[in-house]
Amino acid sequence: MLTSLRIENFTIVKFLELDFQTGMNAFTGETGAGKSIMLDALVLVLGGQSDVALIRHDEEKCDITATFYIDHGSEPINWLINHDAYADDNLLIIRRILQRAGGRSKSLVNGHQFSIQKIKELSSMLVHIYGQHEHHLLWHHATSRQQLDAFALNSAILDKLSQCYKIYQALKQERDAIAEGIQNNQFTTDLIYKIDELSELNTYVGEMDSLSKEHQLLHHSQDYLQYSQQISQLLGSEESSNIYSQLHLTLNLMQYLPPENQFIRNAIELLSTGIIQCQEALTEVLRFVEQVSVEPERLAEIEKRLSAVHNMARKYHIDPDSLPKYLDDLQDTLRKIEINTLKLELLETSCQTALNDYHQIAAELSASRKQASKKLSQKITSIIQQLAMPHGKIEILINKIDKIQPYGLDKVEYLVCTNPGMPLDSLQKIASGGELSRISLAIQMVTAQQSSTPTLLFDEVDVGIGGATASLVGELLRNLGDRLQIFCVTHQPQVA
Repeated sequence: MLTSLRIENFTIVKFLELDFQTGMNAFTGETGAGKSIMLDALVLVLGGQSDVALIRHDEEKCDITATFYIDHGSEPINWLINHDAYADDNLLIIRRILQRAGGRSKSLVNGHQFSIQKIKELSSMLVHIYGQHEHHLLWHHATSRQQLDAFALNSAILDKLSQCYKIYQALKQERDAIAEGIQNNQFTTDLIYKIDELSELNTYVGEMDSLSKEHQLLHHSQDYLQYSQQISQLLGSEESSNIYSQLHLTLNLMQYLPPENQFIRNAIELLSTGIIQCQEALTEVLRFVEQVSVEPERLAEIEKRLSAVHNMARKYHIDPDSLPKYLDDLQDTLRKIEINTLKLELLETSCQTALNDYHQIAAELSASRKQASKKLSQKITSIIQQLAMPHGKIEILINKIDKIQPYGLDKVEYLVCTNPGMPLDSLQKIASGGELSRISLAIQMVTAQQSSTPTLLFDEVDVGIGGATASLVGELLRNLGDRLQIFCVTHQPQVA
């Protein structure tokens, strides 16, 4: 319950501190007396939209503090514990500071700063505000459904259904993403065809380089053998005109020159080295000759293989040396498709299971709504007939919708009859503005009886009524105050 509200520099208020008790608390007075200041301040501290215009004209900031007493084991206690803001004394203090400079705003819970979204999350467990214009919301099916669920105490099953819906949507999203990645059967068929074709070609890394070198030897083998023979003759034949013999002859002639001369010694050393290098060069040439052979059949085989590889590379618009990697990439893609296909099958099963669970819970929720709708319509009818609508009647129509939603598969609509002999029809078609206000008030009175929120605030919900009707509203609010903390902003002395 709200135990105190401290207001500083808010609109016309310099300083105000109010203490509250359980039961019904009424704020009344003439128009302009400031009845709604408490409400507006409470709305702000509980996460309402900030506006520097709310700061008193001659001040730089406003400061509002709301103190609540909360029971052990309650939702607010659990929220505080989960957010490391529990103070061990059953008190919950929410503070809102609004600065004129820069329009900055700060919200604190038991001294810990939180975002406005978190403040709203917490405040929904503490206070529920019924506004004077709330009857316009009755035209929305969502409002009708939420009011019926509040009356039927469906919060637990709604949480269960919402969780099931989230699970299904997550599975469905994953399933759809994988299905899109797999693409279509034609893509997979083309992929398998390419893999089979490249696997049959069976090229490998380095094959083109090896074949090109071998092809070069075979293609020019006749020329290579002829040139090698000429080189061998120059380097190592028995003829006296070959290079080896000429070097030996030259080295012998060097013996007739003075050996102690440094230049001669250098020349002899170079000639000796040259003779050795000629011998080594001849050995290398002879080794090369051993590799060269005239094999027209092998040459034709290599040319056929090179042609096949080049043709395949042209077909796929890539370099011949890239064919092995291209095949590996295709095989990786196919493996991923196969893995995802299996995963898709599992996700299809999981999606169907989650959807079945959803429909089962949604059916339970629908049954609860249908059962509660009869009781709720009877209670609302009873109250509106006391609110100067003696022939008024409310029924609740529940129709099934096809598309699954977090809140179930039901569209809830109020049907009303305000005059005898008239058929039931939707609120916006039949009810006048005054009738809508009274119907809204009746619904609020009934649903509030089931409220789990400890503090309810009614802001001029009795507009447009008076006399005995206003007295009845006051009595209903007082009865609510036996179970909950009630705040009522009203013009009516009967209500106050």
